[in-house]
Amino acid sequence: MRKLVINLERRTDRKEYFLEKNSLEDVEFVTAIDGQTEDLSMYPTREGWIDPFLNRTITNAEVACFLSHRKAWQACVDARESVIVMEDDAIINDTWDEEYYEHITKYWDFVYLQRNENEPSKTVYIDDKLERPWYPYNMTAYVLSPKGAKKLLATDIMKGIIPVDEYLPELIQSGQFIPVALQKDACNQASLDILASDIRRKSMMHVVTIGTDVNKMKKLYQSAAKHDIAINNWGFGVDWKGTDMTGPGGGMKVNILKDHLSNYADTDTILFTDAYDVFYADNLNTIKERYESFGKKIVFSAEATCWPDPSIADQFPPVDTPYRFLNSGTFIAEVGELKTILEADTVADDGDDQLFYQKAYLEGLYDIVLDTEGYIFQTHEPNTQVVDGQLHNGICCPCIYHGNGDESAKEVFESLYNQMYNKAAWFIPNLGDYEVIEKDMIVVDFMSKKQCQNMIDICNAHNDWKSLDYDKFPAQEIRLKELNLWHELEVHWAEYIKPIVEKYWKPLEMYGLRDAFVLKYDTASQTKLALHHDASYVTGSVKLNEDYVGGELVFPRQGVSNINLEAGQLLLFPGAVTHPHECLELTHGSKYSLTIWSSRYLGDIL
Repeated sequence: MRKLVINLERRTDRKEYFLEKNSLEDVEFVTAIDGQTEDLSMYPTREGWIDPFLNRTITNAEVACFLSHRKAWQACVDARESVIVMEDDAIINDTWDEEYYEHITKYWDFVYLQRNENEPSKTVYIDDKLERPWYPYNMTAYVLSPKGAKKLLATDIMKGIIPVDEYLPELIQSGQFIPVALQKDACNQASLDILASDIRRKSMMHVVTIGTDVNKMKKLYQSAAKHDIAINNWGFGVDWKGTDMTGPGGGMKVNILKDHLSNYADTDTILFTDAYDVFYADNLNTIKERYESFGKKIVFSAEATCWPDPSIADQFPPVDTPYRFLNSGTFIAEVGELKTILEADTVADDGDDQLFYQKAYLEGLYDIVLDTEGYIFQTHEPNTQVVDGQLHNGICCPCIYHGNGDESAKEVFESLYNQMYNKAAWFIPNLGDYEVIEKDMIVVDFMSKKQCQNMIDICNAHNDWKSLDYDKFPAQEIRLKELNLWHELEVHWAEYIKPIVEKYWKPLEMYGLRDAFVLKYDTASQTKLALHHDASYVTGSVKLNEDYVGGELVFPRQGVSNINLEAGQLLLFPGAVTHPHECLELTHGSKYSLTIWSSRYLGDIL
């Protein structure tokens, strides 16, 4: 069978390694799309998509990877014969059997030759060699028929690209595509350090965190995604034994780092941050440049308090800023130097990681410097401000913020994050509070009065009120996508509202948002809306103002209206069947309301 191997043109080292390790005939190299050098702005990504495991948006590298596989699919269609598609890090094993692969393409359009299964309990046994996957990851190697390739090319995925590792599972779970997988993988992936060329090794920076609870890492992931930074979470799936971190602890972070560093070249660098109270404020290029400007192998962040052992404070040299003491929550280290430190001493999982690194620094044996100005890393500082979209600590503009400390530090962290990423401008955080006003009807604090008025003002400035041609119950409305507020709503909904909805209507699982729009009623245009259902799983309605008469949102079946709700409160209810609703006649003034529709199934977005 023909083998199409996806390879970046500049990565001749990986091409050579593939040919060296795999004794294969009929190998053809497909030139991969290069996310570092090619302009990918013409390829739209799916709006609002968040990685279900990493809680971040899609990166340029993932867009390029998807397009590269798509290129191979098209090549399969053009060739009119089944092919094996491989990435250049695939290494075949002794179970490789091309004769068998060619045979099964008579019956199946797609066969995973290697994959990781995220839902093993949902796989379906076929025979002693094959099974039906449910949520497979990895596109290292697979067999593809022209019929299967046509199916993969025929969807509307190019209207909103997602990672190829997510595209296939989405098609599988929707029933649009039915692949099979080998029960025993026919190949493996080569490790990254083996494939890194000498040139690449010298400049390779690995961005790392250790977080065992991905739900607490959203700000880290989302801020990193804003700057196209991909994070490796070495704490995923780990049983945490490093204390609850209300006091000294975290030694397990040191030990996890030690376990992973053997996989990396000594000349590589590690950018490490804590997981739950850190966000990025600048891109990786800026961070690299500033790291290099220190001229040291390791740069640790610095803080104003000598914690956890104040007795060693006098051993730290004086500095011209408040930030005198080593903080281990964020640092950049050359791998070789970090290995030396980690191999020289030990720390228990429930020991303290910060004290471990402080002692190494004070020994004076290692090439370490502290970032005492917050040039890269800013630890908790209540006077830090957001100026023109950048953090500013009074000295410079840090690239990474670490909200270490007590509850007041967390409040500053939340405030700065909200200012950086424009969430606070439109919606207020909700820590899980809601009020049940009727069975299957709950109320959540969602917007302030000022935020409501701001939304009304921006709508009136836009002034493109219209109804949709296909709408069975037309109204004068403006979509949040037209106002460039869709992303902010999606992020806020995912973080604050989705958990409330899923908690109240358990075991419901949300698929995301379908649409959102502001409606306007006045005596000169539209004064009411007839009884109707929504094309929405769970609907949200926000009263944006109160200075009008009439126009109540009423639910005849439940005997409920929104007349007593305040502007800014979000009313949530099942929109599709059980809660028909209408807006009564408006008799005075103008009424504005925000309606939010959630998706009824995966990919249900207007």
